[in-house]
Amino acid sequence: MAVFAPGLVGLAPFFRGLIFEREMSVHHYLAAVVSMLVLILLPCRLFNKCPGPACSGLKPESADGTANKRYQLLLRQLATSPFFLALAALTILYGLSFFQAINAREALFTWLRHLDYLLCFVLVFLATGIWEKGRPQAAFGRWSLTVFACSGTIVAAGGILTGQGIVSIQGGIIFGRLCSTFLYPNSMAAYLMATVLMVIHLATQNTRPLKAGVLAGMGFLTFLAIIGSQSRGIWTMLPLILVLLLLGQTARKKMILLTAGLLGLAVILSSFTVAPQVQEIQPNWCAFLWTLAGCLISGTTWAACAVRQQKKPYSKKVISMIAASCLILIVAAGAALINHRPPDALAPASTGKTLTSRITDTGMVENSFQARLVYYADALRMVKARPLLGWGGGGWKSGYPAYQSYNYTSTTVHNHFLQVWVETGTIGLMMFIIPFLFLFRSFWHLYSIRTTYALAPETWTAGTAALALGMHAVIDFDLSFGSIALLFWALLALFAYREVAEHIASAPYLSGSNRTSTRMNSHLHSTSAATAKKNFYGRNGYTGLDTPGLTLLLLLFLSLASICLAAGTFTLRAAVAKAQAYTLAVQKGDEKTALEYIRAASRWDRWSAQYPSAQAYLLIAEIGHEPDQQAKRALALASLDLVRRAVQLDSYNPEHRFLLARLYLANGQLEETLSEAAQAKTLQPWLINTYEEIASIYVNVAVQQFLRGQKETAGITLRQALAITHEAITKQDTLPPRLISLWESESALSLTPALALPAGQSALLLGDYNQARGFLTLACQAEDQKAQAVAQLWLGIAMQKSGDLSGATLQEKARRTYPELESEYAVIKILMGL
Repeated sequence: MAVFAPGLVGLAPFFRGLIFEREMSVHHYLAAVVSMLVLILLPCRLFNKCPGPACSGLKPESADGTANKRYQLLLRQLATSPFFLALAALTILYGLSFFQAINAREALFTWLRHLDYLLCFVLVFLATGIWEKGRPQAAFGRWSLTVFACSGTIVAAGGILTGQGIVSIQGGIIFGRLCSTFLYPNSMAAYLMATVLMVIHLATQNTRPLKAGVLAGMGFLTFLAIIGSQSRGIWTMLPLILVLLLLGQTARKKMILLTAGLLGLAVILSSFTVAPQVQEIQPNWCAFLWTLAGCLISGTTWAACAVRQQKKPYSKKVISMIAASCLILIVAAGAALINHRPPDALAPASTGKTLTSRITDTGMVENSFQARLVYYADALRMVKARPLLGWGGGGWKSGYPAYQSYNYTSTTVHNHFLQVWVETGTIGLMMFIIPFLFLFRSFWHLYSIRTTYALAPETWTAGTAALALGMHAVIDFDLSFGSIALLFWALLALFAYREVAEHIASAPYLSGSNRTSTRMNSHLHSTSAATAKKNFYGRNGYTGLDTPGLTLLLLLFLSLASICLAAGTFTLRAAVAKAQAYTLAVQKGDEKTALEYIRAASRWDRWSAQYPSAQAYLLIAEIGHEPDQQAKRALALASLDLVRRAVQLDSYNPEHRFLLARLYLANGQLEETLSEAAQAKTLQPWLINTYEEIASIYVNVAVQQFLRGQKETAGITLRQALAITHEAITKQDTLPPRLISLWESESALSLTPALALPAGQSALLLGDYNQARGFLTLACQAEDQKAQAVAQLWLGIAMQKSGDLSGATLQEKARRTYPELESEYAVIKILMGL
C-alpha cells in the first residue's frame, strides 16, 4: 500500500494530466484493483485475534488484541474524519445528480471520477496509519511528499526540455508557454506550485548533503518551469503561498534562504532557458546548458550548506568526487555546445515576445479577467435555475450555451467552486467547502504546536499545498484535471490522518493548562507513547468489539465503490470500443456492419445520446435505399424513437433537437417541428449555425403549409423566418460594449450564405422580389456546390418574377448542374403559380 497509494497519485500527471476520459479510465481500473486488494486483506488484520500458537510470530501487542484495536481505531478515524465525510458526501451527491442530469453520460463519468478520488483518499489515509510501527512515524509522510515532489519535478523538466526542443511532448508548449504533459500552462503551473512547496520543505528538513542538494536542484527546475508557464495567476498567488508555508515551519531562516536563492536564480536564468526567445524546434543546447548550470549551482550550494551544518565533517574525498563530476559535466556540455550548436541556436523565436510581455499586457489581463467574470455570472444564472441539486455532472459543459451572455467556448467555469455548485447544487458546494474550513481550523492548532509536535511542519506543508491548489481553483479549472484533483485529495488525506495522530499523541496525558506544560516536556512525550495510546483506546471505548458494525459498514461502502468504479468504467469503455469499430465500418462504407456495432455500443452504454443519434442517421440513410413503403415507414418511426431517446439523454443539445425537428417535418408533424426548432434555438442562441438551421426549417414548414392550403399560416411562418434572420444579424449589436470587445471576430453573427438562402426564399414566397434577389445573390456565394445551385434556382425565379428575363437562363443552369433539383423546381412552380 505504501507503494501503490502514492504511485496512483504520482503517475497521474504523465497521462495528459488525466483530463481526458481514455486516460482517466485506466486510472479507474488501477484504483479499483488496488482498493479491492486492500479491502480483501484488511479484514484479516481487523478481526484476527491470533489465538494460540498463531501469535508466536507476531509482536506482543498482537496477542492481546491491541493491533486489532489499532486497525479498528484507524477505520473509526477515517469514518469520522470531516475531510473523508465531505468527499464521500460530495461523491454521493454526484451519484444522485445522475438521476436528474441534463446529460446522463457526462454525469455518470463525473461520478466515476469522484469514486476514484474517494478511493485514493482512503488508500493514502490507511497507508499513513498502517505504516509499520517499527519505522519512524514521519516516514510515510516524507515518502509520499517525496514521490509527489519527484513527479512534479519530472513534469517541470519535461516542460523545460520541450521548450528547448530537446524532447518532444505533444502539446507540451502552447504559444510560447510551457505546458508539459498537462496541455494547459496554468494548470501545470498550479501543479508545480504545490510541488515547489513540498520540495522546499523537504530540502530544508533534509540534513544529508547529497539529498538536500538534489532537492534544491529540483526546486530550481520547478521554479523555472513555473516562470516558463507565464501564468499570471500563479505569479500573483505564489508570494502569499510561500509566506503561508513559512509560518508553519521551524527552520524559517533556512527556508527563506533556500526559497530566495532558488527563486532568484530561476528568475535570472529564465531569459536564457525558458523564454520564448530561446524556444526552438531543433535542440537549443545553449539553453540546456544554462538550465544544467542553474541546477548544479543550486544543488551544490545547498549541499555545501548542509555539510557545514553537520557536526562531523563530511568526507573530503566525497566532496572532491562531487566537485570533479560537476566540473567534468560542465566541460562536456560546453564542448558539445561548441561543436554541435546550430548557427541560429540563439535566434529569437518567431513570436518575438519576451517572457514578461504577457504579464505586462494590460489589455490581455483585462480581457481575461472580464471573460472569467462573465463565466461566473452565467454560472450563477444556472445555479439560480437549479439551486438545490444542480444540473448533474457535466452540467455546465452541456448547458452553458443556453445561459451564456455572448458567444464563447468554455467547457468549464474556470472556478471549481462554481463548477461544483452548478453540478451538485448548494448542498454539493457546502460539502466542497467543508474541507477548507477544517483546514483553516487545523492550521490554527498546528501553528500553536509547531515547535513541540515533530510532524507539525510536514503536516503544515501538506495542508498548504492542498490549500494552494484550492486557491488557484477559484480562478481556473485545475481540479478538472484528474491528476491535480488526486494530488489535492491525497494531500488532504495525509493532512487528515496527521491531524488525528497529533490529537492521539497529545490528548491523553493531561487536560487543561497542564496539557500545555506536558507537551513542552519532551522526555514525557517520548516515554509515555505506549501508555497514551492505551489510555486513548480505553478512554474512547475502542475495545475491538464495540464498533464491528461501523467497521463492516465502512468496508461495505468502500467495496461497493470499488466495484462500481471498475464495472462502470468497463461498461463505458466497452461501448467506446464498439463505437470505434462503428466508425471504421462507416469509413469502409459497410453500413450494415456499422449499424450492428453502434447498436452494440448502445446496449453497453445506455446513457450516451451519441449512440442512438448515430443509429438514427444510419436508418435515415437506409430509408432512401428502401423500395418498400411500409419498410420506409417503419425505419422512419424507428429513427424518430431513437432521436427522442437522444434528446431525453442530452436534453440541452440543440443538434439532437434540430434532428428531431427534421424528422417531425418529414413525418408531416408541423406543430411538433416548430416547437422542437424553437427549443433548439433557445439552447444555443449566440451561434450563427442555430439561426441558419431554424430559418431553413421554418421555410420548409411554410412550404408544407402552402401545399396544404394554409396560406395565411404559411405567411406567418415565413415572416417568422425573416424575423429570425433579422435577429441574427442585429443580436450582437444589443450587447454592452464590454462584451462586444470580448467577442471573437471569427464567430461573429452575420448574414452568411446559409442564412441568406432561407431569408431569400421567404421574401420570394411573400412576394418581395427585390429583397429576395438581395438575399439570394449572397446565398449564391456558398462554398458548397449544391447549396450554390439551389440558391441560383431560387434567384432565377426571383429575377423572372421581377421582370428580368435572364432569370430563366440561371434556372436552366442550376437544373443542368444538379438534375435532382427537378423535384424542388416542380414544387416552386406550384408555389409561385408558374
